Amino acid sequence: MGCKVVLGDICSFSRGASIPRARMHDTGDYLYIHYGDLYKGFDLRIDVESPSKPIPFILRGEKVKESQCLKDQDIVYVLTSETVDDLGHAYLFNNPQNKLAVSGTETTIVRVKRRDLVIPAYLNYLMSSPCFIGELRRYVRGMKVFRVHPADVSRIEIELPHIETQRKVVSILDSIYTKQRINTQLNGYLLEYLKTYAKTLYCEYENDKNAILPRNWRWAEIAEIAGMVCRGIAPKYSDVSDEVVLGQTCVRSNLILVENGRTHAPRKKTEKWLKKYDLLINSTGVGSLGRTAQVWFEPKKLVADSHITIVRTADPRYALYLGFWAFKHEKHIESLHTGSTGQTELPRDYVKTMRLVLPDDKTLNRFNKIAVPMVELIVANQRENKRLEEIRDRLLPKLMSGEIDVSKIDLMQLNSHLA
Repeated sequence: MGCKVVLGDICSFSRGASIPRARMHDTGDYLYIHYGDLYKGFDLRIDVESPSKPIPFILRGEKVKESQCLKDQDIVYVLTSETVDDLGHAYLFNNPQNKLAVSGTETTIVRVKRRDLVIPAYLNYLMSSPCFIGELRRYVRGMKVFRVHPADVSRIEIELPHIETQRKVVSILDSIYTKQRINTQLNGYLLEYLKTYAKTLYCEYENDKNAILPRNWRWAEIAEIAGMVCRGIAPKYSDVSDEVVLGQTCVRSNLILVENGRTHAPRKKTEKWLKKYDLLINSTGVGSLGRTAQVWFEPKKLVADSHITIVRTADPRYALYLGFWAFKHEKHIESLHTGSTGQTELPRDYVKTMRLVLPDDKTLNRFNKIAVPMVELIVANQRENKRLEEIRDRLLPKLMSGEIDVSKIDLMQLNSHLA
């Protein structure tokens, strides 16, 4: 038999420790789960033994409370964000060796006190479900920075099936998660290979300005290969629209999928609808200035907001090469800003005058012959992950409510279909 419980009766809630990025290290005494890192490689879980991205460290001298230290099977919960959409992300902390770890600024540690009633992995899936997040958003406060207080979360009532049913549900959802993780890891390898390959084409000559370029190679400004360099639009958002706007927070991981945007009041036509292989550069603000991304699919009605500079090459053969060059040179792009702290901006004309080495046609064609199929595979894997996420979100309420009888599901057969 299942039961209804209030979260505060089965879990404790503790705020993370505030440690600035400057005091984080590649090695140290405590693993440190920084709020900003959660969006750049983690999804649903943080596996200490095989993290999807390196986890930074802090030193023993930092002022850390016992309540801010993470234990195996704790849930790292995001209850503060610049956007409402980012609230409610939950990450199960898998740390079987019990390595010393601290949860960071703007995170909340959710610790299960009644494991006889709920499995932490099950609760993590439940708290990540659209239904639960919808309930959570009833308690959102703030305007520029949005928050949900842990005390409000602790009042939410949930229904728990029998513990054996929870284990079966977790096994089913873990099968989907594993397939998504494989796709993500493969994409990471492919992206790193392409970045390294592109770097070998230009790095030797950029590091030595006196180097003699190969025959038919040349230095050029971006303006020479760009068919368009412009800022995005200043949108008015709407709940009903078939057009999507990409904001600065979307330019994070060098590639863009349409699902990352917000809907916008519809318009009949705009010259600034994005096209495949458009390069996007964050051009205002502090922290994200100079970050780049590229659209690797054929969008329908997708636009960038006015904080983003769009670069579209006149010759599509240069598009991917320019994209990988920009990914590597984000620090340089950031350094070109104007204005004082808090009001920094990257003028469009500065983007146009950035110089890069252009290879000859034979080298460029060889690069595209390798890069294009890899990029298409990365996009296909990302879209499959999106479909799997949608399947998981549809399954969650049916599995948790008992509408689907988990005792009749063959896990081995399910795993073979997902492999």
